[in-house]
Amino acid sequence: MVQTPPAERRRSTDTLSKAAVIPEKHLSSLRKKQLESFSSILIVIVLANLLNAAVILLTFRTSMVGNLLLLWGGCIALFSIFVLAQKVVQIRQRRSASRDAEKQLQLIARGATLSGFLWAIAPLVTMGLVDTQGQMVMGIVMAGMMFAGAFLLSHIPHAALSFTIPVGVGLILSMQFQQEAAYQFISVLLIVYLSILVFAVRWSYQQFVEQHLGEAAVNEQSELIGLLLRDFEESTSDWLWQTNAEGTLVDIPLVIDTSSDSAGFMTKGAALESLFVADDARKVLVSAMQREQGFRDIVLQVRDKQGQGNWVSLTGKPIFEDHAFRGFRGVAADITQSKQIEDRMAHMAHYDGLTGLPNRITMQEHLEKIVRKPPAPHTVRALLWMDLDNFKWVNDTLGHPAGDELLRQVAGRINEMVEKTDMVARLGGDEFALIIERPAGGALEDFFHRLTDHMRTPYNIWGSTAHCSASFGVRIFDAYTTDTRQILKHADLALYDAKRTGKAQWCMFTSQLEVNAQQRAQTESELERAIDQDELRVFFQPLVDARTHKMVGAETLLRWQHPTRGLVYPDQFINLAEDNGLITRMGEWVIRAALAEAARLPEHVKVAVNLSPLQIHSATLISTIVNALAANNIAPNRFELEITESVLMTDTEFTLKRLHQIRDLGVRIALDDFGTGFSSLSYLRSFPFDKIKIDKSFVKDIESRQDSRAITEATLYLAKSLGMRCTAEGVETHYQADFLRDHGCDELQGYFISRAQPLDNLAHIIDVRPRGQKPLANVAALCAEMEANVLIFADKKSSTAG
Repeated sequence: MVQTPPAERRRSTDTLSKAAVIPEKHLSSLRKKQLESFSSILIVIVLANLLNAAVILLTFRTSMVGNLLLLWGGCIALFSIFVLAQKVVQIRQRRSASRDAEKQLQLIARGATLSGFLWAIAPLVTMGLVDTQGQMVMGIVMAGMMFAGAFLLSHIPHAALSFTIPVGVGLILSMQFQQEAAYQFISVLLIVYLSILVFAVRWSYQQFVEQHLGEAAVNEQSELIGLLLRDFEESTSDWLWQTNAEGTLVDIPLVIDTSSDSAGFMTKGAALESLFVADDARKVLVSAMQREQGFRDIVLQVRDKQGQGNWVSLTGKPIFEDHAFRGFRGVAADITQSKQIEDRMAHMAHYDGLTGLPNRITMQEHLEKIVRKPPAPHTVRALLWMDLDNFKWVNDTLGHPAGDELLRQVAGRINEMVEKTDMVARLGGDEFALIIERPAGGALEDFFHRLTDHMRTPYNIWGSTAHCSASFGVRIFDAYTTDTRQILKHADLALYDAKRTGKAQWCMFTSQLEVNAQQRAQTESELERAIDQDELRVFFQPLVDARTHKMVGAETLLRWQHPTRGLVYPDQFINLAEDNGLITRMGEWVIRAALAEAARLPEHVKVAVNLSPLQIHSATLISTIVNALAANNIAPNRFELEITESVLMTDTEFTLKRLHQIRDLGVRIALDDFGTGFSSLSYLRSFPFDKIKIDKSFVKDIESRQDSRAITEATLYLAKSLGMRCTAEGVETHYQADFLRDHGCDELQGYFISRAQPLDNLAHIIDVRPRGQKPLANVAALCAEMEANVLIFADKKSSTAG
């Protein structure tokens, strides 16, 4: 653990703020902020003292202690006048030094102590000599002073406690001096309240310090970024150059930015082309100069004797006087830094930044070359697709930094086993690929066994032991297969089979694995017939109001009632449907089926349907929605389409136009799985969604992870700021439901409410009409509304076409 140096620490001003470690460099600004906070409420504090003192004097003016309280009130008034006078003096002197600020805070604490003792005297003097009504007035005033003092002075904890504790102790003692048992109980309750106030002052001060340090860190980062940007702008340089008709530099360079010596290599009398390294770019330059043609942004490497490898961008145009060629004139820019960045980006594009291994792109390029090159005689070549078995466990248990360290060690182990001619690449995540060549006769299989055993050895991750074996899929190269995609597919199939049979295994691709893939194709065919044979089913998962837990909507989820396999869930066939394009036809069936079932629900219950990226481009989507709404007499605002960010990422301009067309019908649009993509916030600006749905990946970790709670709170605040409703998915516990409700979530969805079920099975939650029974709503009014929406949509479409 890194210890904070003594110079960077500051002891707290009181025992209640010891938990707040404040760097020395932020003490001055923190004290200044404390003084500003106190100054902004000083008038309020003085007026509160005077007002409450006046209440006490007026209440007890005729009592036995009236004269004594007049003397006490005079002390309060004199103290208030003194405080105001001190404030005026400080304003005129404009004190701002850190030492003066510390003294002022100490004076405030002393003043708070004196004020606290003055107020503590009042109940001790009056409580035993007045009636019950007077005691109640005194108790209310003193309790108010306790809580107000703790709240107003919480940013200066020593002052807050110096005032609150004496006042509280005075009130407690005055209760103890009374004879009735009720006063004794009240005094005990006051002790509890006083303890709570002490804890509240400490908590409030810690929040104040953390907020100040956070603001200071943001300001420091902003200043640093500004300095870096200004430094970058000042360090750039351009310069002019000119040659004669023979291509020799004359008279120039004139350096535009004299703070740079980048143009020093351009010396008068040198041939321009001789300054650069002989390469293709210089050939272009020479050719342009020979043809007396202009050129632009030719990137050239400077011939540097020191080997520094500078780069320039050269632009020039020919000079003609009286139709005679006189040479070239142009501008040059030092692009060494940008070239280095470009080279770095090119390296990053082809190599993994974590392990330094070639990435997927480089591996595929190498594979394209090697399939056309026959192996050496009496050798065997193979592609290995490797996947770590317990990598997720390492990430979840030891953390992502430990996972990164594990990947680096895995790369090191592989490099220890391979030969120089082998190709090792990291494909992404915990997947690696190897292209190896070994002598025929069992050397290849022996390598597989040794590599499997070597990868099975436990890893030492910063003192922690991690068991993370690896599984391999192997595809032997042959003379008949030159399609790299087919080879990669075969290796992936072999890996899948190795993972299926157990951990730390390797599997060779066989034709049977190809047969299994063909069976997948058969499933696609069966899925296509499922629509025609009425094998699809719609299930509904309720959405309930977060506060009343009454059902306000339902999300439609698809199931496949297979004749032999039984009920099949979407994760087993949706990907297939998207791959073969069947998802469009299937999605339209879901819209019609969902709205047919919606007609059996009460009018206030909405029905939501998920929309896939392919559906949004369907030419019949709008007509399907309009016809389904009209056929079932469903008000458009009861129907909701849920889209994910992936829908918006495909042809964004067309997608947004199509969504506006749907919204013009009166249908609601919700952004599903919010926060899981890269551009969710930008899409909120592009389209006025009616609702955003918090992804269940954030909801499930609300109880255990602070970052999930913070993201959830931010999403809820964002939704309210934009005027959108917000639904939380994946709610499974009472804690999650309470947390979401308390932070402003509108609707809840998840196993805590109900699993997805056929509509008839939800009769215990909501009234479900029998099939065929018409709702009691005014059908004519609904049809008129639909007709108006369709006419509006037609008018907009025609005006757009015009």
